[in-house]
Amino acid sequence: MLNIWRISWRNMTTHKKRFFFSLIAIIFGISFLTAMLIADRTTNDVFRYYEKMYVANADYWILSDEHTYSEAEISSVITNPEVTNSLLALDKQAFFELNENRTLQERSVRITGVSDQASSLLKLPVIEGSLDNKGFVIPKAVAGLLDKKVGDTIAIEGLGTAKVSAIVEYTQLLASPDNWENANSTSFRIMAPLDMLREWTGMDNEISYMRFQTEGDGKELFQSVQQTLKDTSMYIQPVVADDLQSNDIEGLYAFFYLVAILSICISGFIVFNMIYTSVMERKKEFAVMKSLGYLQSSVSKLVLIEMTLLASVGTLIGVPFGVWLGDIFMEALLSVFKFDMVYTLQWELPVIISGLIGLLFPVIFALFPIYVAGKTPVLLAIKEASTNQSASYRFLIRNILGLGMLGFLFMDGPLSYIAILVALVLLFPCFVIGLKWVLKPVLEFLFYFPGNVAAKNLIQQLNRNANSAAILAIGIAIILLLGAAIESAPKTLGKEIRETYGGDVRITSEAPWTQGDIAKLQSYEFVTKVEPLAETKPITWKTTQGNSRQFSVFSVNRNGPSLFDAEKNVYSKLAHKPTVILGSRAFDEWGGNIGQTIEMNTPSGKQRYEVIDVVNTSHYSGYVAFMDNNHFQANFGWSSAFDILLTVDKQTEQLRTELYNDFGDHLAKVQTVEEEIESTTSAVKGMNDLILFMLLLIILLASVGTANTLLMNTMERTVEIGTMRAIGFTKQQVRTMILLEGLLIGLAGVFGGIIIGALFIYVTSKWTFMEGFMSFQLPLDNVILAMIAGVTLSLCAAWVSSRSVMRQNVASSLKEG
Repeated sequence: MLNIWRISWRNMTTHKKRFFFSLIAIIFGISFLTAMLIADRTTNDVFRYYEKMYVANADYWILSDEHTYSEAEISSVITNPEVTNSLLALDKQAFFELNENRTLQERSVRITGVSDQASSLLKLPVIEGSLDNKGFVIPKAVAGLLDKKVGDTIAIEGLGTAKVSAIVEYTQLLASPDNWENANSTSFRIMAPLDMLREWTGMDNEISYMRFQTEGDGKELFQSVQQTLKDTSMYIQPVVADDLQSNDIEGLYAFFYLVAILSICISGFIVFNMIYTSVMERKKEFAVMKSLGYLQSSVSKLVLIEMTLLASVGTLIGVPFGVWLGDIFMEALLSVFKFDMVYTLQWELPVIISGLIGLLFPVIFALFPIYVAGKTPVLLAIKEASTNQSASYRFLIRNILGLGMLGFLFMDGPLSYIAILVALVLLFPCFVIGLKWVLKPVLEFLFYFPGNVAAKNLIQQLNRNANSAAILAIGIAIILLLGAAIESAPKTLGKEIRETYGGDVRITSEAPWTQGDIAKLQSYEFVTKVEPLAETKPITWKTTQGNSRQFSVFSVNRNGPSLFDAEKNVYSKLAHKPTVILGSRAFDEWGGNIGQTIEMNTPSGKQRYEVIDVVNTSHYSGYVAFMDNNHFQANFGWSSAFDILLTVDKQTEQLRTELYNDFGDHLAKVQTVEEEIESTTSAVKGMNDLILFMLLLIILLASVGTANTLLMNTMERTVEIGTMRAIGFTKQQVRTMILLEGLLIGLAGVFGGIIIGALFIYVTSKWTFMEGFMSFQLPLDNVILAMIAGVTLSLCAAWVSSRSVMRQNVASSLKEG
């Protein structure tokens, strides 16, 4: 057994550069796979971590459709023996008192007073200081912007001054802007002791909400409290870890897996090219072995062991490199988001999975060459039959199948992608031949005889060269598709937001808007319409699988603001009886069908409502529900509006300033539709940099395949190249010939990738499922980068191959013949 392993290792390393490039391909493929699996698991862990941090250990909470309620009203709950822990909180809008000149909106801050900063019902990751219930707890973003450290004081205009007790990492409860530009539309958030905030504001015994933890599931207590609060402004809800309203990242996971699969496939194709060429070169060797008594299984086993050794070495190097790459990728990915998130790299399971895949995928891609090696006939040692006729027949059948697959291009679904890829692989030799005839006159004119020979050599190993170019084309095509999606998304999202935002400006108050407030707003110079927006949140509900979720429910009516894209008759259906419409993401998460009922835990108790439609809406990225205004008030008992939508003739900073001057004591947020668009699309735009980075990596991996192909081509033509040198070809002419071969493969891959990418984008833009989300447009930045990187790296690969040829002695090359 030891001998056959030694023989396999020697066979693998006989052609050292071929072994090196094949090993590099496996290392890159495994490292990209590892990095994407780590990114997928770590990203999921990051958002789950912040979800759990927000809900902490709380089981239920009591809220109100008013700003506050009296602590005495829920004293029986606090003292209930089933309640093991409780946390009281009071929210109050105020303004920082700063030495520098800043507007009211820039200084706006929401102070949350809590009864115990160190409570287990809060999760505050402390960076510096301690949760001593004596001073402010501020997030790192606020500390950096205000230049504050633990022990420094912060003054609140009209209220008082307190020291900073602790600085904490990002948490949803204290999410704050990290620059003054964002502070113009979003309030800062800090935490203070409840008693201190009550003393400052004079709001004795008042709270905004209470969280509590129970023994067991607490269902009986929940139902009892729900019944008690039924006809009051207060209501109880289970605490559910569900942040899908604020995090729309499902597309990220698809991106991770797509890149992982793509890298493995490209790496696998490179391995296949290498081992298949090796088997073809060693056919006579295998025939001699069988003539000496080796069995078919013995020959196949020899090649299998070679691939196992190559896969093992590549995996051992590729997995650690992938962990490092995954860490870098996570830093780049989380920098796209608005807040400074922390993460713990989740590498254990991805390392195991990628390790197993790394050992298996090279063997899987080499199964056919292994089979061919074992089936080598003994007579091949004596005479090799001509295969020209059968090769021509196979080439014809291949082209016919490729043209047939093009008929599936206009299928409405993902199968059209598969059809394009299969057609690409089958027809790419024809594409390479066509490109050769187009470029041959140019190469002859510019480079004379080396250009002519390079064009001819491209056809000598047509399938191998076409496969290398097809690998590059597939990678470029898929990355171009992703780039087009990223480029189209901001425009599409911007259009959807404008159509469903409901107005030009949305203003949020910590207390319900009064009729006097509305009258004041209507008197503003540029305001043409003022429409209250009633939203009850958080409302818990169940998916068809019985999983608990939470979202907001909006009140709508035919004459009110347009909050979703749907036919007008939908309002008539909503008005007929208590029913709901779900946003598209909520509908997908629910998992039911139109006409079925969804279970919601309303302030009035558990209810089931028929889902009559699913609509597109920009609010909470579609993770929301809508109900007719009259039924909304009756079923949710919600008569107040904390939000107002303004329609204006002209958006000016003067309007924002007036709003804060008149309503600053309770104004929580002022956001224009343009700011909402920028906030929603900023993460999408940031993803384009990652797409360009992945494009470079994929082209780099494909270029390793090009280098390997060119190296095999030149090694097979040792005698030919020696003859060319003997009759007068200079080293530079030979090098130019090989460089031009690499250039032709690179150009075939780049142009083929752009053409296939355009087909991908066209097919996707015509999908019924996409509903106009993506328009047909090539991402020019990605196309230019693909052309430059594809050609440059292909030339680099050719240069590496040419160096090997230049070191060969002319006499020894001729003797090999």
